[in-house]
Amino acid sequence: MNIIGVEQLIYGSEDVAAATKYFEDWGLELLRKDSDGADFALPDRTSVHVRRIDDPALPAASVPGSTVREVVWGVKDSKALEAIGAELSRDREVTEDDDDDVLHTADELGYRIAFRVARRAFAPNALPEINTVGAPARIDARAAGALSHRARQLRISHVVFWAPGDLERAASFYTDRLGFRLTESVKGVGCFLRAGLSHDHHNLFLNSDGDKYGFQHAAFEVRDLDEVMMCGNHMEAQGWRSHLGPGRHVMGSNTYWYFWNPAGGVTEVSSDMDFITDDWEPKRHETVPGGGMGWTVRKEDEGLRPGHGTWPTLADAIAPGPAALAPVG
Repeated sequence: MNIIGVEQLIYGSEDVAAATKYFEDWGLELLRKDSDGADFALPDRTSVHVRRIDDPALPAASVPGSTVREVVWGVKDSKALEAIGAELSRDREVTEDDDDDVLHTADELGYRIAFRVARRAFAPNALPEINTVGAPARIDARAAGALSHRARQLRISHVVFWAPGDLERAASFYTDRLGFRLTESVKGVGCFLRAGLSHDHHNLFLNSDGDKYGFQHAAFEVRDLDEVMMCGNHMEAQGWRSHLGPGRHVMGSNTYWYFWNPAGGVTEVSSDMDFITDDWEPKRHETVPGGGMGWTVRKEDEGLRPGHGTWPTLADAIAPGPAALAPVG
């Protein structure tokens, strides 16, 4: 279906002021803010929007409280948008904003999703010169990462939702009907999916953990590991609570640091994710390879995974989709 990646995230927050400050500290460009919400831009022209939790213009929530209310996926062109509308309207309600050509619907789990022609204009990012044994690339100069600065998020990398019940059914909605491709899956844990026109290891992860339900996290990408660390250090200095990290994943290979977000769920700052081509053979694992983490910094993070802690469950769901109502297990 010629989907490129996440174009917009729309949050409904119980505390707009805290959510706005969080994303400012996170390293997003603030476009506007007031008591009703805030808008943020990234360098590739994708965006994040925070609104009051009771804003009547917001899509329906999947669970109570602060959370992402809608993920907007960018597609290649109007022909792709038309094809998505025709496909999904066969068995679910699809509405359209006449003024800006956005299609709105819900997936098999009841999560609100939308589609629009992508407006992104990504500029390649040059990696700083790095020295290694026997191959110095930086001569008579300090490393860029040695000079402290504010890290800026470059793009939205991926989103993660809890997927209770029939995981295969939830994933096949994206693969069979929207052209996503399976990169890796772990039995009883989840499916890593990339959009059809993306080379990221994943743009969507459907994570299974009992009957946990709702939005889990959104990941943003910075230049390199130094900027992951600079972002995390800055967030802790501003008083925000770390969820997990710093460390490096096995599946996807990316470095990470997660923080609890007052706008809802968690946000991840990351770098150095695997670049996947059509030559990649999907991998199906019985158990999490390598324990899931290549390395971690903090001893207390050992054995933890993204999404540990207390989350909403199916019992808290607001009008869940059909797959969410299937038996858990």
